[in-house]
Amino acid sequence: MRANTAIRLVFWVAVTVLGPPGSHAASAPAERASITFPNGAVYQVEIPRDKRERERGLMFRRKLPARTGMLFVFPASDRHPIWMKNCKIALDLIWLDDARRIVAILPEAPPCPGDPCPIYQPDRPSRYVLEIAAGAAKREGLVVGSLIQFDPPT
Repeated sequence: MRANTAIRLVFWVAVTVLGPPGSHAASAPAERASITFPNGAVYQVEIPRDKRERERGLMFRRKLPARTGMLFVFPASDRHPIWMKNCKIALDLIWLDDARRIVAILPEAPPCPGDPCPIYQPDRPSRYVLEIAAGAAKREGLVVGSLIQFDPPT
């Protein structure tokens, strides 16, 4: 077997068995937190540890278990853009200010399988972005101005 063919075969097997490159690091971030919505619903969220994990987000996930999500924590408030590149599922995108009050909600952001992907950005600054399964924000009664409770990671 030629070297190039062997390398391609090893790569194909790795992707077939393990999934796309980088897809596993996002599935087990070190930090998790519980967040509580105004209606009392508690969600368990993953918190990406660094810029690379934030960029990966929920890419390649084929489902999101009930009452789970991802919470992006940024070092400072800004109009943090979000995209759905390589996402396989629709999500509700929720931007929160420093006080953890909702400043914007984009319900049911569709997956984006390839380029170009739209970039979603709120009109107001935020410090946190929460991604939960599409339809969950409406089901939990979340609206702009709602206060979400959680202890920000250190």
